[in-house]
Amino acid sequence: MLTIHSTHPPKVTVWKPDTETPAGTPIWLDLLDPNDAERAYAESLLGAHLPQRDQISAIELSSRLRSDNEILRLNIPAFVRAESGHGAMTPLGFILTPKLLVSVRYAESLAFVHMSELALTPDAPGNSADTFIGLIESIVNVAADRMEETAGELSKLSRAVFSDERGQRGLLRGALFKVGAMQRQIVQLRSATLGVSRVVAYLCESSPEWIDRKKLERFKPILTDIGSLSEFDQQLSDRLQFLLDAVLGFINNNQNDIMKVLTIVSVVTIGPMTLAGIWGMNFKSIAEYDWPHGYAMALTVMAISVIVPMVIFKWKKWF
Repeated sequence: MLTIHSTHPPKVTVWKPDTETPAGTPIWLDLLDPNDAERAYAESLLGAHLPQRDQISAIELSSRLRSDNEILRLNIPAFVRAESGHGAMTPLGFILTPKLLVSVRYAESLAFVHMSELALTPDAPGNSADTFIGLIESIVNVAADRMEETAGELSKLSRAVFSDERGQRGLLRGALFKVGAMQRQIVQLRSATLGVSRVVAYLCESSPEWIDRKKLERFKPILTDIGSLSEFDQQLSDRLQFLLDAVLGFINNNQNDIMKVLTIVSVVTIGPMTLAGIWGMNFKSIAEYDWPHGYAMALTVMAISVIVPMVIFKWKKWF
């Protein structure tokens, strides 16, 4: 899908091969998993080739951040789905020129939705550089919101795990899956913010002359926010590791309790089973067979052989 954001007047248009060229001056072309026709039309407006998916996914720094004359090529190899925490991460590429911004992505992103809505308001960016900076700010804001949501989910899960309520044992297995999902979200957020921070740092150090210095000043608070997110991310990782250790510890304790019960049952039943084995032998010389109350005596002795060990275990506080 190719979405064209224009100015003078502000307008957002989803391009189709059979539609006319939208009115206004395009400042942002947003390509979402584009097909060949959409790529060709975007390249005709840009006047340059768009990178393929494998080129955007390259992790080499020279492939991720490049400046060719008046064209900036900025790639983030792992991004987008970090905001939702579901599914595999996908790459994100930017091509920035003095007149046009082109974004190439392969999954939905809440940050792009927010920026697209802003394009129809009176506060809409007036050029490609402002659009790019606003998009980076939106990405960081969405990442911060997602981290706050993850922190809230983590606190809720922690209270449930450390509660002493009935049914807590059944919660532990599900807690392991939830901890794994949160860890995946945090890793995705970390990868996304790291890619954004490298793009911003590159522009602050090696920005082209056509980007106004006043615009570059807007990147400084973004870097500060990303630094704060990194610290918060580390805090969440530590809390998740502690919660994971606690869940595994509770599971081990529950297994130990089960083994303790089984051990006590096996020890308690040794006495009656031994007596039953002795009196169950078919020998004529066993005197108890001729006793008038031999059966009642045998049951009584077996009961005593069960009660005595249990009293000892209770006295030793092994229950």
